[in-house]
Amino acid sequence: MISGKSIARSALVVMGATLFSRLFGFLREMVIAGKFGLTGDTDAYLVAFTVPSTVALAVAGAVSAGFIPVLNSYFVSGEREDANRIANILINVISAAMLVLSVLAMLNSRVLVSILAPGFEGDTAVLAADLIRIMFPAVIFVSLMGVASGFLNSHQHFLFPALGPSITSIVIIGAALVLGPVMGIKGLAVGTMAGFACQFLFQVPVMYRKGFRYRPDFAVMHPGVVRVFKLMVPVLAASMAPPIMMLFERGLASKLGEGSISALNYAYRLMQLPLGLFLMAVSVPLFPALSSFAARKEFSRLKETLIKGISVLAVILIPASAGLIALNVPIVRLLFERGAFRAEDTVPTAYALAVYAVALLPLAVRDIFKRGFYALQDTMTPVAVTAGALVINIGLDLALVRIMGIGGLALGAALSALAEAAALYMLLKGRLGGLPGKHFVVLLLKITAASAVMGVLAYSAGGIIGARIDLTGSTGRLIQVGISVAAGFLVYVAAVLLLRVQEVREAAGMLKGLIKKVTGRSA
Repeated sequence: MISGKSIARSALVVMGATLFSRLFGFLREMVIAGKFGLTGDTDAYLVAFTVPSTVALAVAGAVSAGFIPVLNSYFVSGEREDANRIANILINVISAAMLVLSVLAMLNSRVLVSILAPGFEGDTAVLAADLIRIMFPAVIFVSLMGVASGFLNSHQHFLFPALGPSITSIVIIGAALVLGPVMGIKGLAVGTMAGFACQFLFQVPVMYRKGFRYRPDFAVMHPGVVRVFKLMVPVLAASMAPPIMMLFERGLASKLGEGSISALNYAYRLMQLPLGLFLMAVSVPLFPALSSFAARKEFSRLKETLIKGISVLAVILIPASAGLIALNVPIVRLLFERGAFRAEDTVPTAYALAVYAVALLPLAVRDIFKRGFYALQDTMTPVAVTAGALVINIGLDLALVRIMGIGGLALGAALSALAEAAALYMLLKGRLGGLPGKHFVVLLLKITAASAVMGVLAYSAGGIIGARIDLTGSTGRLIQVGISVAAGFLVYVAAVLLLRVQEVREAAGMLKGLIKKVTGRSA
């Protein structure tokens, strides 16, 4: 039986594992930035990396979204053997399809570069094509992660799927340090390919412990597989929107000068740190619960769980946005400014980060509402909304990039995410016969006010400290960011308590549980 406590425990597991993975992911970005900086080679790597990773992540997300509701329906009816067979068929079919796609992409890598990065010329274009040929087979392993994650999450196992990205990051870091000096950026590409392979293989023993047994089964007309594909295809169409936009934005950024793609990428990765950590912690255990409530027709529990998850995310992500905006330069300086990443590279990266930060809550809310529709086995509605948001995003990017440069690309993403989240809320509200709205608006107003006060104090503290200490070394930078964040955090906590924000208890419980898990394991 799925309960609020079991969801909370699962959230803590995912949060701890995701924190571990995100920290290694961030260390990976720091190593890459230090070794290669904001250069044409790094831009070429990012374009080549974006193609397989975004396509595969879209496939993995679509598979998981279609697989989990179907798998849970089989579990509810006690048909576990059929559930295992569906997993086998999906693994076989997806592997074959991605293998064909990889061969086609590798044979046409130069064409892909000319489409994705029209601003690339000469050696940079040739290098990007070479890197695509090295990394594109990673789509096979990343796509299979959708099956592995869906299978394990449906068995209420969240730890290993959440730890998987850390395996990829560790392998890539090793490649940057060992192969980078010998092979240059191509060594990093080899490590990227190997890292994604290791991430999937890391899940296989756990799947076997949960009852999975591999068979070379290609029965694509199995009723459960047909249902998965029916749910998956619209989700895949929707999931392709973010990678399409990322590729489109990097294409525009390729015309803004060398290093623009890299600056946009590092800013996006920074924004993804709090988003990925807390969104994964809430959404991963939330989705199987929502699917089970929908299967049992317990719609009141579904609505309650949905809104509670969004409210907890709001308490955490709105102040995170304010903090990233207030301390954009100190944070980028602390994390990236070393080696080949110079002081002048900090400025565009921090600029993009401040604008991207606005998107934190809209992106999280959008994802939670989509999962609400997926739990109801309605994947067409989110596709339609995503298509509209994609058109809005493209229009905003084309208009704003001329005015704001890479900041315009970040703002376009934020505004389109806000529009998409609002549309999904209205449609889901109609589908479920109402969703709590008034309380949530009041909650947003309270949290925004508290976060604004926090942001002003953090910005002021950062400026005062920065004028009095040496910021050329890591110690001074850490002191500046650490004290500013601590001061802002204390002010925010005091403000939300004064404003009687009830959801802060749930958010505090998540953080407290995470700290206990981390310190307990360390002990």
